[in-house]
Amino acid sequence: MATDILDLVSGYLTLKKRGQNYFGLCPFHQEKTPSFSVNPEKQIFYCFGCQTGGNVFAFLMQYEGVSFPEAVKMLAQRAGIPLEFEEVDPAHTREVEALYSVNEFAARFYAHTLWSETGKAARDYLASRGLSDDDLRDYGLGYAASGWDHLVKRAQEEQVELSLLEKAGLVVKREAGGTYDRFRDRIIFPIYNLSGKVVAFGGRRLHDDQDTPKYINSPETAIYEKGKHLYGLYHGRDEVRKLDRAIFVEGYMDLLSLVCHGVRNVAATLGTALTTGQAHLIRRYTKNVVLMYDSDSAGSAATLRGADVLLAAGLAVSVAELPAGHDPDSFVREHGTAAVRELVAEAKNLFDYRLQQVAELPPQARTQGIRSLLQSLAKVPDRIDRSLLLARISQVLEINEKTLWDELESIIRQTRRRPARQSAVGRRLQGLTALAGRSRIEQAVEDLVRILLHHWDVAETVFTDLPESVKDASKWPILAYLRNCFTSGGTPRETDLVHRFQELDLSAFIVRTFNEKLEGMDFTRWATDCVRTIKKHAIDMQLQSLREEILQLQQQGEPVTALLKRCMELEQAKNSL
Repeated sequence: MATDILDLVSGYLTLKKRGQNYFGLCPFHQEKTPSFSVNPEKQIFYCFGCQTGGNVFAFLMQYEGVSFPEAVKMLAQRAGIPLEFEEVDPAHTREVEALYSVNEFAARFYAHTLWSETGKAARDYLASRGLSDDDLRDYGLGYAASGWDHLVKRAQEEQVELSLLEKAGLVVKREAGGTYDRFRDRIIFPIYNLSGKVVAFGGRRLHDDQDTPKYINSPETAIYEKGKHLYGLYHGRDEVRKLDRAIFVEGYMDLLSLVCHGVRNVAATLGTALTTGQAHLIRRYTKNVVLMYDSDSAGSAATLRGADVLLAAGLAVSVAELPAGHDPDSFVREHGTAAVRELVAEAKNLFDYRLQQVAELPPQARTQGIRSLLQSLAKVPDRIDRSLLLARISQVLEINEKTLWDELESIIRQTRRRPARQSAVGRRLQGLTALAGRSRIEQAVEDLVRILLHHWDVAETVFTDLPESVKDASKWPILAYLRNCFTSGGTPRETDLVHRFQELDLSAFIVRTFNEKLEGMDFTRWATDCVRTIKKHAIDMQLQSLREEILQLQQQGEPVTALLKRCMELEQAKNSL
């Protein structure tokens, strides 16, 4: 039996019936007046405030921050239905489940040790750092006692295979035979995935010992890739979503100190450069990130090291500058929660932060600083955002805006060019096409979908002349589906579309579009203009491909007359549209 969306959402939110729908406060943005609606008949949800929507899978994916397969599994477990599907690699699946199980065993063992007499010194240390017992338990902290084989012995007592402990990175094999515990005399920080399962551990040495690293972490395993996890996000995700902002810190203690002082919308990057996987992970909950790293030069370097990755993922990035000599842990313990919140509220936009750094550089170093700033700007996906930021750079540094644009376009072309050598003209054409074409084609495809979902009577006008396929348009699969509806004589229905397109961006777009009011427009003319834009884009893509082929043939001394003729024909066809 399918999961009823009203039953599912009611388990998370308080809903009240109003007409045919049920309304409540949206969990995906802050609001005081309920604008989040659930339609039991259509089995969809929609928020009139933030325009997100979809079916049961979309709700679970967005609320719990899980993938579509994980959402399917969660709903199946909720309904008590065993999932029957052919596993690509059953052995791998068994290994994954075994690793989760052995990590859970280790987490229990370390937690038990922390709260035993053996863990008193560790508890005293954590208390001296201002951490409460409740928060220690919430985050599952533990203690690995000194000695070489405490975990090994407990595993043998409970008949846990040592080979599994080794695969999980919890024990290390000796060259002479036997195994020993990886974590010894260390405070243990379990690392959870977004489903609440322990995937790895971090360990901080309890006593000063210059012969051992201050921190060690689990190695990567079949269930743990460092670049795909953020420490503390599982526990702080609701607060991140509620406040629509995530604070990024570097380490375990930075995060836990903030949490113990009531600042819970925090995630830790585990002291490494941010990755694309982590950027997309946080995007499930917010598009606003505040970087709060140490005030020393290493902290500043970490801030800049992760910034470009966040920008490329479409995140808005700010920097909370800590006073000299402070890290987040020391700052919150000395100045308190209110000071942290004030620091976050006054966080500088990343580009203002970097602009300030460049402006303070000596003249001989400023050129490289400006180029580095433009390289970051090239990562910003939205052209309008780039334009506004570039104008700001021009104003603050008193540099001609056109000069900056020329340099920026040069950087963009260099990062997007093909491996094959191209002429300057070819690179410029490709760069300008990438800059200007993507947003136009995306908008044209979105507009066509909107028109068709509200005015299906223009379908014949659209599909008689629409190209078969096009690149650089995320909503194209919806348009392709609508074409199939038209050719088969069908009519698109909201519920069919929402259930067919499970990706969050697509399902939310579909529900949002059906809730729009499009009136008082010449829809046939609007649709014709959109089709014309798409056709021109398709021709541009053909021309770009031909020009690249011509350049390669010219370098090889091959004739290109036929290809040049084809380019002219395409240019004429484009001009006639």
